Amino acid sequence: MILRTLAAAGLAAALSAPALAADMNLQSAFGKGLPVLGPAADRFAANVKTLTGGSVSFKHLGAGELSPPFEIFDNVGAGAIQAGWTYAAYASGKVPAAALFGSIPFGGTAMQYISWLNHGGGLELWREIYEPYNVVPMACGVIISEAGGWYTKPIESPEDLKGLNIRIGGLGGAILAKLGANAMSLPVGEISTSLETGRLDATELSFPMVDKLLGFDKVAKYYYFPGWHQPAGFTELIINKDVWDGMTADQRTAIEVACNDVNLWTIGVAAGAQSEPLAAFRANGVSVQRFPDSVITALREAADAIYAEKSAQDPLFKKVLDSYNAYGERYKEYQQLNSLQ
Repeated sequence: MILRTLAAAGLAAALSAPALAADMNLQSAFGKGLPVLGPAADRFAANVKTLTGGSVSFKHLGAGELSPPFEIFDNVGAGAIQAGWTYAAYASGKVPAAALFGSIPFGGTAMQYISWLNHGGGLELWREIYEPYNVVPMACGVIISEAGGWYTKPIESPEDLKGLNIRIGGLGGAILAKLGANAMSLPVGEISTSLETGRLDATELSFPMVDKLLGFDKVAKYYYFPGWHQPAGFTELIINKDVWDGMTADQRTAIEVACNDVNLWTIGVAAGAQSEPLAAFRANGVSVQRFPDSVITALREAADAIYAEKSAQDPLFKKVLDSYNAYGERYKEYQQLNSLQ
């Protein structure tokens, strides 16, 4: 049965002191068969069970098994689901600053992103902005730079983006809308059909090994890079705060350790595995190329405008972005001194 946005007050109260020995639901926003994302959730659940001697156990549920992907945040906060495996930008309609914990367009590398989160105050800010919603977040998977997206027609100038229906969420969607595109949020399972029927003119999803499984190369023949909208990203684990507070310190530590293991595992498993699917795309007639410089310039300028607007509208958004940028300046100095380029 599909759960609606908010659980009844009685159900939330019943879950406020959970029996942790039983399997707790871990509702994913993604299909269990997707490369990296599905196995990462299984790896996390197995490690937590081992580290806690079975006192904490999660049951990994694929997309839509209990909650629609875009309702996981609300259902976890309400206590209708104990935990979610999702993407922070899905909550940005309710919490604008959440988008900055999904990806930061034109931001730094995956190493910079996770370093800021763990050592630059990012995690503390993330938990601060989620606390009013009774949700505890953490990164549980680090996503390497994505592709720039699949297009059914070539993009040769910024003007070619105007009027296109593009599946992209979060800040990337706001940036493309600034250039006249129609940004749309769609669950993963609806993308291929929407491209085939013409409902979509373009989509972004992930890096090549994930995109290959969805068959985008059969319905779109222009594959663009770089992934300006997501040079790095996080898969988030969110846990109902009453459930989290009901755990022992050792149990909470086990969950955080398991997520840090997944953070390292996801970077490693994806980093060297993209050449084979790229070769398969080319063999199937796909044009794999970089966006023209004029398009990247226009997107960067639109990103700067969106950041300024959202910072003016929301103090928490500005606080998070300022933290990330300040850490980035400190981080980049040493990287530049050691660059061999």
